[in-house]
Amino acid sequence: MTLLVLSDSHGRSDRVRAAMALNPDAAAMFFLGDGLRDLPDDDRCPILRVKGNCDVFTMFDTDPAPEERLEFFGGKRILAMHGHTRGVKSGIMKAAAAGLEADADLGLFGHTHNPLESCIPAGEQMFGCVLERPLYLFYPGSIGAGEFGLITLQGNGILLSHGKLEK
Repeated sequence: MTLLVLSDSHGRSDRVRAAMALNPDAAAMFFLGDGLRDLPDDDRCPILRVKGNCDVFTMFDTDPAPEERLEFFGGKRILAMHGHTRGVKSGIMKAAAAGLEADADLGLFGHTHNPLESCIPAGEQMFGCVLERPLYLFYPGSIGAGEFGLITLQGNGILLSHGKLEK
């Protein structure tokens, strides 16, 4: 199963559509904020959204996005957030703590505009706990700059990869 991960489109709906067209077999798309208005009204795959610091809502919004959400795919717990409320521009430890609190296998975040993938291995001690299984942290980069991420869930494994749209 493949999941598309986008964040930080900042008005570039054309790049959101291009990334979706490039990955038509994605089971779902995570959108990690800062560009909710750029998302298409599309039913090709579920779009799981969280709001970012630049997403402004009005009282007429009928489907407001949460700041964080926990989803389940392929037996994995995935925590999605924009990351501004967890201070990810200052480092990933608060995002890691949120993942640990949610008992997540994978934490997704946006906000920094710097692609990242990191794995905290099983057996590592964090915040007074010993991890029983790895905790993956992933930021796909800014789709506004043409960067996107893919998560492949196969068997018991998680494969994270980055892609870039051609200019």
